[in-house]
Amino acid sequence: MLSRIKNLLLLTETHLNSPSATVLQQSALRIILTSGLLLVLTIVLHSSWQAYQAGAWYTIGITTSFYAILLLALYFSTHHLAISRVILLFTVFGAGLCMLFFIDNFELSKLGVIFVYTAPLIALLFFNRTVTLLVMAINVLPFLFILYSDTPVNLFNFSITLPATHTYLHSLLFLFFNLCIPLTIMRMLSTLNRNAAVLKAQNANIMESHQLYQDIFNHHSKATLLVTAGGYILKANAKAQQTLALTNAEHRHLTEVISTTPQDKTEFWLGHDTECQLLADNSKHLLLNHLCSTQQQHHLLQLDDITPLKLMHKKLAASEQQHELWHNYDTLTSLPNAGFLLRLIHKQRESTVAGLMLIIRLCHVKAFNHQNSYQAGDELLTTFAQQLQNALPEQVMFGRLRGVKFVLWTDLLHSSSSVSEQVTQLRNLLPVELKLSAGSIKPMYEIGVSIATSNNLSAEEMLEQCESALELADAYNCPVAYYQADSLQQRNLDLQLLADLKQALHKDELTLWLQPKVTPDGTIQSFEALLRWPRADGSFVSPETIIKLAEQYGLIGEVSSKVLTQAIAIVRQFKAQALNYPVAINLAGSDLLVNTFYNALIDVATHQPSLLSQLTLELTENSIISHKQPLFDKIHALKKLGFSIALDDFGTGQASLSMLSKLPVDKIKLDRSFLKEIPHNPVQVRLVQSVIQLAAALQLKLVIEGIETDIQRRFLIKLGCKQMQGYFFAKPAPVAYWLKQLKASRVNCAVTL
Repeated sequence: MLSRIKNLLLLTETHLNSPSATVLQQSALRIILTSGLLLVLTIVLHSSWQAYQAGAWYTIGITTSFYAILLLALYFSTHHLAISRVILLFTVFGAGLCMLFFIDNFELSKLGVIFVYTAPLIALLFFNRTVTLLVMAINVLPFLFILYSDTPVNLFNFSITLPATHTYLHSLLFLFFNLCIPLTIMRMLSTLNRNAAVLKAQNANIMESHQLYQDIFNHHSKATLLVTAGGYILKANAKAQQTLALTNAEHRHLTEVISTTPQDKTEFWLGHDTECQLLADNSKHLLLNHLCSTQQQHHLLQLDDITPLKLMHKKLAASEQQHELWHNYDTLTSLPNAGFLLRLIHKQRESTVAGLMLIIRLCHVKAFNHQNSYQAGDELLTTFAQQLQNALPEQVMFGRLRGVKFVLWTDLLHSSSSVSEQVTQLRNLLPVELKLSAGSIKPMYEIGVSIATSNNLSAEEMLEQCESALELADAYNCPVAYYQADSLQQRNLDLQLLADLKQALHKDELTLWLQPKVTPDGTIQSFEALLRWPRADGSFVSPETIIKLAEQYGLIGEVSSKVLTQAIAIVRQFKAQALNYPVAINLAGSDLLVNTFYNALIDVATHQPSLLSQLTLELTENSIISHKQPLFDKIHALKKLGFSIALDDFGTGQASLSMLSKLPVDKIKLDRSFLKEIPHNPVQVRLVQSVIQLAAALQLKLVIEGIETDIQRRFLIKLGCKQMQGYFFAKPAPVAYWLKQLKASRVNCAVTL
């Protein structure tokens, strides 16, 4: 008999030791239901006789119904646990409410409310936190009723009060609180204590095994590494840390510590006898061997220091010819390096004075490296060099300057109708497509040109002129730029401005001004944050200049981080003043490829998700298409994290409609250039109307920028525009100004300009 009861209540040793939450809940539920059935059965048998004598058939029906419901819950507890626990919770509420509504003795009916108070405990035992909180909130209603009512409800004007009702109710409460709930808690605590003991023993075994593994691993005589399949170091023994000259190598990628030749495959750590160099000390050579793979798909590697062998090999193989080769040629592309190429040009100009020099810069290589790897970037440069070298005429000198810059020099041909024609002929020889291991890409170029018609310019001066011209080139709008006399002066001014920008970033001199986005009647809906850099003379450096300079010299991540930090501060200022106005910040596109800034955005989404509804990221079409797929991936990831994405300057880029199909944008901003001749130019009117209809069809919000006159505003209202921005409504102003304006207008339902 006892074993059957244990099986029914799931109290056998097997059940008590089971870690399953379902078994635990099922056991606790059966304990409550079984004890409840015994109690209710006693009440039903006794009360039914009294109710029969009094002719209270509905009393018999109610008590019998509750008993049947409990039996049903016990039946469902075997295979339908969810249904069973729902029945139990509703039974608690039903029983409590029956006492409250159908017992005409108010003091006794209040016991029903006390019984309902157990519902949150039932919800906590068998449901989740949300349901528990909901039940707790519902219990406020009977609590308020008890506080403010002094008469029984007596619903439907009938009563289930019997002479022994007082005994029934107090017995019910006593046994439920003193038997059902304690037994249930005891059951749960018993399993928890058993599981805790098992876990403690397992942890002790794990710690012992781990310590043994640590001792074996750390005291191995060879330099040994444990790495992931992706090449990240999980563990390095003492010998390995000494060999790699690192105090803490964990969590670093192998490519951050050692380098291999470009010919080695990307996952070089999976091979055997791979020669490597220590990045911290290029003179140190290592031989990497893959020993084995673990069950967790990690890899055990061994490193041997072969520096003495390499030095010996170098001494044996040293020769004047090899020294000349390394001294004059680029090791990656095998092209003449800058110094050797300049010497060759000097020699050539002894016989030919007039010449043409071009610096060719491959664009977006940094983004390509981020998407693929630096080894893939090296492959890109070598493939480009080989293809162009094969295509160039024999008389054209070709060398690598540095990084992604290459130099061409050729005699100035008098047969050409113009210099630009000769430049165009050379430009047409540039590879249109590069086939790489990572796939085919279509490279883009920027070219700076210098022309020497006499011998008054040295090769070094021509190179400097090309560098100056290259700063004026733009892969999309002006891929070829010729040296101008003032371009070198402008470059020097840019360098001075760059120094000032670095100091401004250090001193937090960059600030944000706000310009509102409004409804046609001037009601403010949100703000756009615009970057401002005040100078000592009271002037401001334009945002375009700041962004171009920051992108050119690698400061874009730091600038955008400052913008993000200030925008978050503005949102918090608004919240502190109970102002609900989202703020949009402009991104350059390239800043999302800077890990520090991109990680800062992820940090906002992870640790400050409440800010996401108040922040919008605005990117221009040209900034997006400049970086293509790497940036697309980042934008899609930010959208999944909850950021709102807007496409700024819509219509001015190269692929407006394709942007809408590829990017998860919520809003588009029509550029001010479309409004210059509104409403007099019918073509522009139809264009604007088409964009408004397009946005509505795609369910995108549309903001039209550059509203400067009331005529434009009224005309755009007729076209269906619902959100505008421009000097007609308000110019950009400091945050303090807008806080003052918004506070002053708080008495109105909306702030209207």
